[in-house]
Amino acid sequence: MPNWMQALLGINRSFRVKLILSLSVIILLSFGITGYLTYQYNLKLFEEEISKQFSRTNEEALAKMELKVQEIIRISQTIVFNPQIEQVIKRINSAEDADAFNLYFDKKQIEEQIFQIKSDAPYITGMYLYDLNGNPSYFSYTTSTINNLSDEVFQVISSKLSDTYGNLVWTSMALPSSVEPSGFRQTIIIARYMKNSFLNTYGVLVMAMDESFFSGSLKELTKDGTGEVYLFNNNKELLYSNVTQNLAGKQQLLVNLNQTQVMDNHLFVQGESKATSFKLVSGTSLTDIRSKNKALSQRIVYSGLISILLTSILIVLSTGKLLRPLKDLLMGLRKVRSGDFETRIEIRTKDELAYIAESFNAMAEQVGRLIKEVYMTQLSEREAELKALQAQLNPHFLHNMFNEIYWKLYLQNEKETASLIAAISEMLKYSLMPVRTPTSVREELQQMRNYLKLQTELFEANLETVIQADEDILDCEIMRFLLQPLVENVFVHGFRNKVAHKVLVIRARIADGFLEIEVTDNGCGMDEAAISQLLGEKGAALPQRSDGRESLGVRSVVRRIELVYGSPYRLEIMSIVDSGTTMRLLLPYITMENGGLTYAER
Repeated sequence: MPNWMQALLGINRSFRVKLILSLSVIILLSFGITGYLTYQYNLKLFEEEISKQFSRTNEEALAKMELKVQEIIRISQTIVFNPQIEQVIKRINSAEDADAFNLYFDKKQIEEQIFQIKSDAPYITGMYLYDLNGNPSYFSYTTSTINNLSDEVFQVISSKLSDTYGNLVWTSMALPSSVEPSGFRQTIIIARYMKNSFLNTYGVLVMAMDESFFSGSLKELTKDGTGEVYLFNNNKELLYSNVTQNLAGKQQLLVNLNQTQVMDNHLFVQGESKATSFKLVSGTSLTDIRSKNKALSQRIVYSGLISILLTSILIVLSTGKLLRPLKDLLMGLRKVRSGDFETRIEIRTKDELAYIAESFNAMAEQVGRLIKEVYMTQLSEREAELKALQAQLNPHFLHNMFNEIYWKLYLQNEKETASLIAAISEMLKYSLMPVRTPTSVREELQQMRNYLKLQTELFEANLETVIQADEDILDCEIMRFLLQPLVENVFVHGFRNKVAHKVLVIRARIADGFLEIEVTDNGCGMDEAAISQLLGEKGAALPQRSDGRESLGVRSVVRRIELVYGSPYRLEIMSIVDSGTTMRLLLPYITMENGGLTYAER
């Protein structure tokens, strides 16, 4: 039981309520600080995202407006480079004494040509063809929204055309209007010199358009009612704006704006058309964005406060019921700690605390049972240790007895029988050493000689054995009992059905960096399935002995090589049915002098 839980169980109810309320206040303050920091961070991210989105919207609006401007350029070029209009104007200019009918007919032809062109551009509220003296002699068209252009207006237009060579000039002017309460209507004026293919000027084209020509393309920037739009022509003159107040102070700042900037609580972005050299500056109000974000944050804060308040009330109401089972658990733990493992906790509820109580009861019961089991295990281990000591004494006793029998037979001149007893005694002594204790190739081959001597004298009278080993590998280190299972397998399986001329050859040498030991016989051989069983390949069953038991000897050799040495060291078996078998051990070359281990390169 943690210390804080023990302290909480020992205090009275009113203090627990005060403690919980204090914790609630701390949580509330932490929540408020975290909420404020989160609000500021989110507001910054939100403004950055709004800036990116508004910049894209500004670029899209500029692209739409550019298409409309290109349309106006096309209309003006269609009029200026119309050969019929040019010929009629030339005829009017050359025929100073022409009668009124011919003059009327010529102007009627110009009017037909222009009205055919203008039918595709209903947004044009006025169009005028001036002669070089500033008189609208060729064509004049005006809607009810504006009055005819005065001489003063034309003089202003003419001054802006003085430095051009047939390019369009865009400007915004307040023209007299009979439908406006103020008497003036802000109008977009487009003008250019009329030049023929020989660059000779033969007139002036003036077109008037309402500001709705631009406002329609820029409505995405002002649809929320708080956006501001400023369109400047190539001379950095304000061409259109949906803002009519305080333009003088902002205009100079906005026309030179070249990056995103916050000004007057508005976020301004800019874009410039390469085709028309128009510059579009648009701004969106940050007040509305911040107010929406603030309202969202306030709702989150209010929800958090209500959640904390409700949580505090629930904690106060459930503390008593919650702590009573914990107090029982604490008392039970104290009894168990004092050594009373028979104690049990009364289960009062059916919730998680009941599960804890059941677990405690099960734990106390299991600990008591384990203590008894450990006590009984210690008694069993002592008995097993005594038996192990007795088991170790028996082989040593037999070895000593064989040694005494050997000397008695030797003194009685029974040397042949004594040599067999000596071989058995030496093999028994060799087998008493732990299997993990390394030995030398010399000792391992000596044990094979003892084993073959017993087989020859007792069982295999018609057996020829050959043991060949290079002198420089006799002191190499090797695991114990690697050869004995292989040689025994020859007598159990290889010579099972062979009666005469049994040959067994054991060779040991160094080959390609490996310590190579071969056991070759001329027995009955085996097929691939039998080889797979001996090597323990995947899916192969254990081989069977002649008495029906599973043969584990060769399998144990393969497994011990894998565990101790690993790849590339292994046992290989080559066999031909009825022609004999060769089992080859490929082991690491380890000398007994320095204990150095050198792995062969594959």
